[in-house]
Amino acid sequence: MSVPSATHVDVIIVGAGLSGICAAYYIQTYCPSRTFTILESRDAIGGTWDLFRYPGVRSDSDMHTLGYSFRPWRGLKSMADGPSILRYIEETAREYGIDRKIHFGHRVLRAAWSSVDARWSVDAVRVSDGTTVRFTCTFLFMCTGYYNYDQGYTPDWPGVERFRDRSFTPNTGPTTSIMPESALC
Repeated sequence: MSVPSATHVDVIIVGAGLSGICAAYYIQTYCPSRTFTILESRDAIGGTWDLFRYPGVRSDSDMHTLGYSFRPWRGLKSMADGPSILRYIEETAREYGIDRKIHFGHRVLRAAWSSVDARWSVDAVRVSDGTTVRFTCTFLFMCTGYYNYDQGYTPDWPGVERFRDRSFTPNTGPTTSIMPESALC
């Protein structure tokens, strides 16, 4: 794999969801002399809250706990719905200028540490044209969450084939699972 010369920053954050935006805020606030960038494989901020848009999607944690300490949740519902959480993340990134530090459409392929150089080499593919690009950094912050957006996990429950209602699992979108659609609305 041939890649052009690397772009170096002090910190690379992988993921522009709730955690990635939070990490960026703290880096720019408490380490203002450090450079950073965010690599986001998708074309939007928000991670889980942008991807999962099924009816009734909401947090199972109260937003006063899950939200940012530097920008407290002001919503009316502490157990917020997905669109409200997504707006909160987007507004936070915009308010603090973090949105300008994101490389959208950059899917990380590999990261390798060099003890000799004391830095990470991070190869990413630019989704729009398939070009591989390299970044280097001295600190790599993984804020990718726990979902595999490309190939979600569908559990193998005995008897699931007898389930007749339309259903889904949050990691895979519409599938055959055990949560009836009627439970969402």
